[in-house]
Amino acid sequence: MKKIIVTFIILMLALKTEAQSSVFISVDSLLLKGNYQEALVQLENEHNKTVTIYAKIASIYQSIGDFNKAIQFYEKALNIENREDIKVKIGAVYNLAGFSSKAILIYEDIIKRDTSNLLVANSLGKLYLAKNKAKRAEKIYRFLKKKDRLNPNYSYQLAKSLGKQNKPFEAGQSYLDTYNLDSLHINSIYKLATFFKVIHKRDSSMLFINKGLKIDSVNVNFLQQKANLLYFSKDFKGAITYLNKLDSLHFKSINTYEMFGMSYLNLNDFELAEKYFKKALRLERNNPKLLYRLGTLYYEQNNNKLAQLYLMQSIMYGKGDLDKQYLLTGIIAKEENNLKMAINYFNEAVKNNRNNFKALFELAISSDVYYKDKKIAYKHYKKFIERFETKDKEMSNYALQRIKEIKKEYFIKGEIVE
Repeated sequence: MKKIIVTFIILMLALKTEAQSSVFISVDSLLLKGNYQEALVQLENEHNKTVTIYAKIASIYQSIGDFNKAIQFYEKALNIENREDIKVKIGAVYNLAGFSSKAILIYEDIIKRDTSNLLVANSLGKLYLAKNKAKRAEKIYRFLKKKDRLNPNYSYQLAKSLGKQNKPFEAGQSYLDTYNLDSLHINSIYKLATFFKVIHKRDSSMLFINKGLKIDSVNVNFLQQKANLLYFSKDFKGAITYLNKLDSLHFKSINTYEMFGMSYLNLNDFELAEKYFKKALRLERNNPKLLYRLGTLYYEQNNNKLAQLYLMQSIMYGKGDLDKQYLLTGIIAKEENNLKMAINYFNEAVKNNRNNFKALFELAISSDVYYKDKKIAYKHYKKFIERFETKDKEMSNYALQRIKEIKKEYFIKGEIVE
């Protein structure tokens, strides 16, 4: 009798498995044609819902972007059987749905029970990084590196976690480890180019920029880096070559157009400098820095009227330090013999940036010419010497000479100036 019962149970299980297999064959056929709704109807009409049925329904909802429904059916599957593979899937959907904190809890639980699941550990590490839990991410990726030292992704993610903790040199070494494992790892090459630029190792930075461009000659990030590095090395023609490559890719940005303009300005091509400064200005009409650039350009061309117009707009829209704008506006006023206005602008320049020694010097010599009371100029000259004597030899010599002359002048009148 027992044999008959066992045989019957085995037969029923076989029939049940066969029936479900035929359902899955039919469902997979519908999915290949993109008929998701009919596939879902067939699965939801199944009377005997198993873990596999619920997981299949969940995966379909996941594939069409209905993440909440996917979560609902994965949870139903887990209620039947607490399976790790289903937990991994629901963790992924939680993350896709924007519930990253729930995904983290699920992945942490899996890792706590099963440290061998490296895929889950990697997913958990990425989530830690996304949530700015850099120390936890570092711990995960150090663990993963021990498990698999030849995987460049682990070194790369470790570098990111170190960077988020303001450990630039450790991060740089980890990016280098990534590159040594995979010399075509473009993201680590870009990070190394950036790292060496930050620590002022331009040759090393250029080495990695060139490696990046060899892999991808139209990579916008590397083209920008190369143009930038050439510009600050004062190779303005070289910078223009790479800026033109960016332009041919229809890449538009304020920084690249400004660099274009500054490169041409340094080459004394005022027409092209103006063209690119104005292109940049079209992207951000009230950009105070660009307005200052144009003011400087027009000053170089002896067009004081336009120079003043752009400088005043720069001051109007500017925030923070505006000492350069006030200084140049003051110089223009001084050249036009409007010393009273020049002194006002030089005063504003000094107020905006007390370390602008040129503004303080201009304030001193303009006050010297304009005011009969030389004590005013004396005060400014003395402050200049006290703070900036080593900044500019010619300026300092002039200031020291005027201090002596003013003191002598007042001494003759019977007055001591200190």
